[in-house]
Amino acid sequence: MNSKKGWPKIAYDKGIWIPCPDPDDDQKKNERWAKLYATAWWEVSGLKYGKKQVRNMEQGLLDLRRGIYATQPCHTALIHLPNVDVAPLPVMVAAWEAVGDKDSQLRVLVRADEPEAVETPLIEPFTAEKLGTGLKSQYLQKFKHGPDLTGVVNYAWRVEDMETDVRVFTACGDLGRLQAAMPDLDQLTNTISVEPL
Repeated sequence: MNSKKGWPKIAYDKGIWIPCPDPDDDQKKNERWAKLYATAWWEVSGLKYGKKQVRNMEQGLLDLRRGIYATQPCHTALIHLPNVDVAPLPVMVAAWEAVGDKDSQLRVLVRADEPEAVETPLIEPFTAEKLGTGLKSQYLQKFKHGPDLTGVVNYAWRVEDMETDVRVFTACGDLGRLQAAMPDLDQLTNTISVEPL
């Protein structure tokens, strides 16, 4: 169940993260968002580009946004895109009502016992500047459709005074891309706070 007391606020680095608008049926608004970011990212890329490259990125952002909110249990999302020549990596953020024992619930949120993991997930304490110490998990998962492995990363914290559990998560089939993004993912968690509703 959604948190009733707190909501995540993210002070992300605007040079490498694109905010993904909340689910919303306003197609024109979504198209303006995609055009704005696609144009801005290509302008600062230092690469030669034309309308086709901008349009391709716009469509990619719209498709990614649609997929995130259609399939992922989250309340907001960011897209990691340090430059235009790498695949965009969606990172989802959720704020749930804190329930039950903290340690048990954080293990559930980071999928500590994920049955689809190829090996037992690596679980470790993880401290973020504003959220305190929670858990981080990393594992590889093989999906039923396709032979490839997907890397999965989850973070979770309990913010006691807001009675809120925060989960941050991503998954990527390009393990090198995911590994390269890890320092930025870890840093992103330092920019998240929970604000009163």
